[in-house]
Parts: sequence; structure tokens; C-alpha cells
Amino acid sequence: MTWLLRLDRTSRLVLLSVLLGVVGALGARLFEWLIELVSRYLIVGLAHNPILTTHAATQLPGPPEQHYLNWLIPVSTTLGGLIVGILVYTFAPESEGHGTDAAVKAYHRLDGFVRARVPILKTLASAITIGSGGAAGREGPTAQIAAGFGSVTGTLLRLPAEERRYLVLVGMAAGLSAVFKSPLGTAIFAVEILYREMAFEGAALVYTLIGAATAYAVTGTFSGWTPLFALPAPLDFTGVSELLWFAILGVTAGLVATLIPWVFYRLRDWFRALPVPNHVKPAIGGLMMGILGMALPQLLGGGYGFMQLAIDGKLALWLMVVLAFGKIVAMSFTISSGGSGGVFGPTLFVGSMLGGALASFIHYLTPAGPTPEALAVVGMAAIFAGAARVPLATLIMVAEMTGGYRLIVPTMLAVALSYVIQDTLTRRAKYPTLYEYQVAHPGDSPVHQQEYYQAVLKLLRQRVVTLDPTILDREFVDRLSRGEPVPMVGRHEFVYMTEVPPACPVAHKKLRELRLPSDVLIAGVMHNEQASIPDGDTVLEEGDRLTVVATQESMEAFKEMMAGEAPKPAAAKSTAGAGDD
Repeated sequence: MTWLLRLDRTSRLVLLSVLLGVVGALGARLFEWLIELVSRYLIVGLAHNPILTTHAATQLPGPPEQHYLNWLIPVSTTLGGLIVGILVYTFAPESEGHGTDAAVKAYHRLDGFVRARVPILKTLASAITIGSGGAAGREGPTAQIAAGFGSVTGTLLRLPAEERRYLVLVGMAAGLSAVFKSPLGTAIFAVEILYREMAFEGAALVYTLIGAATAYAVTGTFSGWTPLFALPAPLDFTGVSELLWFAILGVTAGLVATLIPWVFYRLRDWFRALPVPNHVKPAIGGLMMGILGMALPQLLGGGYGFMQLAIDGKLALWLMVVLAFGKIVAMSFTISSGGSGGVFGPTLFVGSMLGGALASFIHYLTPAGPTPEALAVVGMAAIFAGAARVPLATLIMVAEMTGGYRLIVPTMLAVALSYVIQDTLTRRAKYPTLYEYQVAHPGDSPVHQQEYYQAVLKLLRQRVVTLDPTILDREFVDRLSRGEPVPMVGRHEFVYMTEVPPACPVAHKKLRELRLPSDVLIAGVMHNEQASIPDGDTVLEEGDRLTVVATQESMEAFKEMMAGEAPKPAAAKSTAGAGDD
């Protein structure tokens, strides 16, 4: 495939995106087959507990009969956990947990590098986890399978790190598109999931669109073009009077979405602290999941069939409330313990049960409320939008998965309320979202920080600032990324990186208006991810990143000035950066 290297960058990425779309679709089919195979021998064969599919759920007049207190269920889940623990922690520890977060980590911190063995181990481990009855989704592993293939392809072709990172995102979009039959939503999801706040990796979107569309086309060829979930009839938004109920759903979803990452990561930390070998921790989680499954077998596996029953309004109010909160615990037992699987599907399960329960409650009060189908569908979107901080992608994905496009307006309201409430309540939380390796903004990503430091180096050269010749460009970047000052040649000055803090006295003022400490030169300003050489009319804003050339004493005085403290007396003067017009 060396001929690919002779193509221009855009053409090469387009062709590779098509390839990853095919791989994502075929990988999803293989993964589903493996889950069915493992289920045949474990949760179905050993524990005699059938798994309800969405198609079978549409044919039922009500919930299927359940066999409670089946002691073979914990046998199946524990055995599955033990096999997974041995596989994962012996050969590829990074394949534990939920796959999408691993792909996010690979993008931000590993330059898109994933070991070749990870997709293979992730496929096997996740199939065993889900097939033995673990409460995990199949979407995260599928995303990591395709993302891993993209990373390996980029490594084999020796592509630049940026292109390899893009291929990880394309693989993620392709895998999710194949599972959810949602090409547009998953393409946006792959570039939105990287950040906790409203930010996107926009440069990669064209390639994720190609990969997701290709995966959808290949998947449709095998399994048809119907949405993942079936709605009994086209759903309509009938008027403003219904918005109150959807607003209540959005607020409730925001509260529950705050709880989900708290439970998930608290249990993860508890399992990590257990004084037992990592290899057996998934078995302990499987045992706990199995005991819970004896009381609530509806929680076993992905639960897509019961989500369909909630959409159809075939479950009792009390049962849906219990299943909503039970799934949070079951998912945490399964994945937080080191098991392998996705969190997307279980979170949608929580949302569908929450929406269905609210619909049942409303119908006790008035027959004129929204239908169970409408509230269950919007509940799925609202819960995941808050817990994962991906409001736009989730809005589109749920519409595509259900065909519920006519519910866009109430879904927008519920998603926005859930997102805002979850964001507000988790600002000081240790684990604010379901995806631990998300960063707040592009500027917080090591990827973009490296780009910024390269821009700083360029700015300094344009100013003909002389650095120590023994310091290589890479070392310069590394030192700044660690927050270390870089010395200059034959002088007592250093290059520093600092940020304009909130409520800073120098914010919203032109440089020419400031009386900066002596020997302080502001050599570069990064505002909204755009680097520039400042002049006297440059206005500093809160959050701007500054490249400062100064002595140690003058830098301390400048920091005191930004903190609102009176600097020590010194001969103040305008810097070259502050005084140039």
C-alpha cells in the first residue's frame, strides 16, 4: 500500500476512511456473531436465561416471563469475568473497561497509537463479558475495534501522528455507525466526544462522515435499513402544552446523569483498591452482577429488547424505575471491575426506562400527556447527552436509531436541560462525565498544546529571540508542556508560559495601557487557539495563554500583578510586546 503515501493528504485520508467504514461494518458483524456464540454456551446454555432481542420484543403483548433466583446466572457471569480477567490482564490490560474512552485516550495522549493486539483482545473479551450476561453494550468495543485497526494501519504506513489520530476517530465513527445504524449522529459523536464542553474536532469531521456513511451502507446490505428500535407509529409533537413534560424529563435526566459517572467511577476506584490480583477482579464484578441478575434478570446483557418494551409502553411503572437505577449498578459491577464492554447501550437503557416511567406516571394523572414511545425515546437522548456531554450527537443519533425525527423539538429541550444541569452539578466533581479521558477544551488536549508550543517557538523566532543553542526544538516543547521555563543565551532571562486567570486586573485592557514590571516581554498570545505576536493595541482576555520572556524576579512580579497583588517596587517600563504599534 505504499502507493497511498504518494497521494496528497486529503485523498489518502478519504480512501482510508472508506476502508475503515468497511472494516467497522464487518467487525460489528463478527462481534455480534461472537456474542451470540458465547451466549449460546454461557448465559443461555449454562444459565438457561434467554436474551430478548428488539425484534422479539415487538412481537410480545407484554413483558416475557422471568425466572427469578436462578443460581446459574452468577455462575455464568463469574465464569465470564474470570476468563476476561485472565485474557485482558495477561495480554493487553488497556483493553479493559469501555472501548470508546480508550479511543479518546489514544487520541489525546498516545498520538493515536494502539497496540495491534488490542482490537483482537477487545473483541474476545467484550464478547465473553456480554455473552456471559454482563451488563455492557456492544457499541464501545466495536468502536475500539475499528479505531484500533485505523491506528494500526496508520502505524504500518508510517503516517504522521495527526493522520493516525484522525483514523482513530474515523474508526470510532464507523464502528458506532455499524451498531446503531446512525451515520450522521455517530460521525458527529466521534469529533464531539473528545471534549467535555461544547467543542469539536472539526477538521476530522469530513473523514468521520465518510467512514460512518460507508459502515452504514455495508451494514444495511447485511441487515436491512430499518432503525435499531421500532416505533409503533410515527410520533408527532402536538404542541406547546407537552413541553412541560419534556422539560421535567430533561431536569430529571440531568440529575440521574450526574449520578451515573459518580457510581461508575466510585466502584471502579473501589475495585482498583481491592488487595487481590487484577486477573480475578472481573470475576468478582461478575459475581456481584450475577447476584443482582438473580433478582432482576432483565438487567443481563445489553438489554435492547427491554428498551423496546419500554418504548412500546409494555412495562410497569415500578419495574422501569427499578431497572433504571439497577442498570447503573449492574453496568458498574460489570465494567468498573475490569470487564470489557460499552457504556453507551446501558446508559440508553437507563434513559428509556426513565422516560417510560415518567410516561406511566403522567398517564395516571391525565390521559392527554405524551405517549410512552415519545418520552422513552427522548429519555434515551437526555440521559446520554448529560452523562457523556455530547448533546448534539446524541440528539441526532437517537432520532436515527428510532426514526423519531418529529420529536426533534422536545428532544432539543430535554437534551439542553439535562446537559446544563449535569454540567452545573459536576463542575467540582472528580469524575464529571462517563468518559474519564475527555478534556474540557481543545486547548487542554496534549495534542493541541503541542501544536501551541510549536507556534510559540515560531513566534519567538520571528522576534529573533535567541534561545540556548543546546536546547533542541523538541526539548523546548517538552519543557514548556511540563511548565518549566526555558533559558535564553548568555542572559538571566527565561521563556515562560502562563495564562490570564479569571477576574485578572490585566484582562480587557490593551497592552499599551499596562505598566508591566521591568524586564517583562510578552512575546506571544494564544487567544481562542489562534497564536499571534502582540502589539500595543492587543487586548488580553481571560483564558489567553501568554508567552513571556522575563527574569525570574520580574516574572514573579508579573504573576503578582495578574493575581491582583501590588508588585514589588521596580522600574516599570513597557515591553517590546506592549509598546510596539
